[in-house]
Amino acid sequence: MPPERLAPLRDVIDRELASRKWVVNGKTDPKLRFGRWDDVRWLQFLIDVLGAPAYRELAAAPELLALLRPILGGEPELHVGDVCRLVSPGAVDLTTPPHQDAAYLKDAAGVWTAWLPLGDCPRALGPLALLPGTHRDGLRPHAQVDRGGDKVVGTEVPASAPWRTADLAAGDVILFSSLTVHCALPNVTADRLRVSVDYRYRRAR
Repeated sequence: MPPERLAPLRDVIDRELASRKWVVNGKTDPKLRFGRWDDVRWLQFLIDVLGAPAYRELAAAPELLALLRPILGGEPELHVGDVCRLVSPGAVDLTTPPHQDAAYLKDAAGVWTAWLPLGDCPRALGPLALLPGTHRDGLRPHAQVDRGGDKVVGTEVPASAPWRTADLAAGDVILFSSLTVHCALPNVTADRLRVSVDYRYRRAR
């Protein structure tokens, strides 16, 4: 998408981050350790961001809906599970493990996720990695993974799994089925916060 399409939401997020002093002069403190799903600081931030009109406006971006229509075979509508993620540098133990979104979502049949970094996201910042073709194999067994005391659901994959990822630029979008196995790469930068959004869609009924 045109990078300027992200600007209204990014402005909202940057104001929220600055007001909390989580980002100062473009840098974040690794000691903040964002990445846990039950972090009360992040949950309050999420409430403030998801309530902003810019969050829903980006979900309805015409370029994004045009990509989804042929995939879904009809008009897209938002499903459940939209989220704005923050991932701190150096918090490798909080990196999202391999999983399928269908293991988290209720009524996940036919659901697709659009994952957007809200700025350039080189591999060092921790973009997603996907396992090609895994959407054809159905829902895999999932179990809780103890991730530094944060219980998240993951699925086992062989060490030789052919993960696919790339350096991403602002405006890039990754679209994948709720059955596609994916994970996040660790944020190994010194002081940059990874900011991304997930929108989930299915065909309107």
